[in-house]
Amino acid sequence: MKYSVLSFLLFPSLLMALAPQPELTKDFWNNPSFVRSFMGDYGFRSEIEPKISRSEQEILRQVVAKAENQLLDAITYLEGKIDLESSAALDFALATMYYQASRLTSARKTYLQAITKFPSFLRAHKNLGFVHLNLNEYDKATIHLTKAISLGDGDGVTYVALGFCQLSMERYLSSENAYRMGLLLLPESKDARNGLVNCYLYTERYQQALALLNELLEQHPQDSFSHRARASVLQQMGQEKNAAIALETLKRMNKLKASDFIVLGDIYHNLALFDKSFGIYQEALRQKQKLGLEQYIRVARILIGRGSFEEGFSYLDQIESFFGSGYSEEDEKKIRLLQAEVLRATGKDQSAQKILEEIVRVHPLEGAALLMLGQIAWKQKEYAKASLRFERSAKDSDYEVRALIEHARMMVSQNQYEKASTLLERAQTIDPQPQVAKYLQSINNLLASSRIRF
Repeated sequence: MKYSVLSFLLFPSLLMALAPQPELTKDFWNNPSFVRSFMGDYGFRSEIEPKISRSEQEILRQVVAKAENQLLDAITYLEGKIDLESSAALDFALATMYYQASRLTSARKTYLQAITKFPSFLRAHKNLGFVHLNLNEYDKATIHLTKAISLGDGDGVTYVALGFCQLSMERYLSSENAYRMGLLLLPESKDARNGLVNCYLYTERYQQALALLNELLEQHPQDSFSHRARASVLQQMGQEKNAAIALETLKRMNKLKASDFIVLGDIYHNLALFDKSFGIYQEALRQKQKLGLEQYIRVARILIGRGSFEEGFSYLDQIESFFGSGYSEEDEKKIRLLQAEVLRATGKDQSAQKILEEIVRVHPLEGAALLMLGQIAWKQKEYAKASLRFERSAKDSDYEVRALIEHARMMVSQNQYEKASTLLERAQTIDPQPQVAKYLQSINNLLASSRIRF
């Protein structure tokens, strides 16, 4: 059977830009202890598990022999032998065969039948916990894994699985305790040690996480998870140069993911190493793993925001070439808006205007495009058209304040101070800003002095 690899995102984007993605690895699912306890034993321990009659023993003997080469036939045969009066051992065997055949919902139902018949059935609870884990039903998995432990299960893989479920539900202390037990019972378990690292990271115990990661890397210098997690910790501790070194180490190992390239580029950008950051961003686009378009657009925004218009425009062209026509209408709008922004910043208003008018034709209420069109019309001294654009832009809540301020600035340029004051007062009621307050005060002072003179 092929076991699914379950992944859980470690950090929300607001907590950490670089987020290692811990998994229950293939080593976990192929652990001899797991395979032996889950898949390899249809025998029963009569002192703590359900009793089985001689006739049922014969049924199981035939089923096990058949299952080696004809699993589906064995399932069909056993299905016909189970009823409300049969031993829970038969339900357990059938559920395990369902699991082998990747019929997880059937396995879940049948393990529950076994537990209903024999509530203290340790292995049924344990295996049901793994089924729930495979189905990402972490809360239910926790219940049955914990029950198996309370019934006497002392297997390290059970504790590791329990730790993973608790981490997935953000129960960090419980997760840490389970991972520690797992590591005690399985000292070489990558899953246990990685899980413990993640508990430290989630609870912001960065010094402890760094100490553990340094220790792990001494033992396993090629472990990509530890390098990636270490970069995260260093970044959170404000040691961006050391974080960059950690990621460069992964890069030399050819284990840098596309998302890692983006983060490395961001670090170099923060360190004002702009040429280096742009080179890394370009490498991100060349990776085989495709990230979401929004991440690449964010890179273009960074380049444009620092005034690297040529690089930003070049990056936008590369994005279009990379994605082809494989992005949505909304994503295309974002790219076109950035292109227009670059064109305007480099004095190419007419080219920008064409792009913006096309955006507004498709998206009539797009505030960003309307705002830029208003600014272009103002620059061209088409004040009525500019006012109309600003007014329409202000109907987009994301751009309302900016549109009101730009409209007010245009009114000031025409000495229409009362209109400007009204617009700025409206902007301040929505989003008070100290600089706008000073600007508004200056305009009101002009109005007051003009009235006195009059």
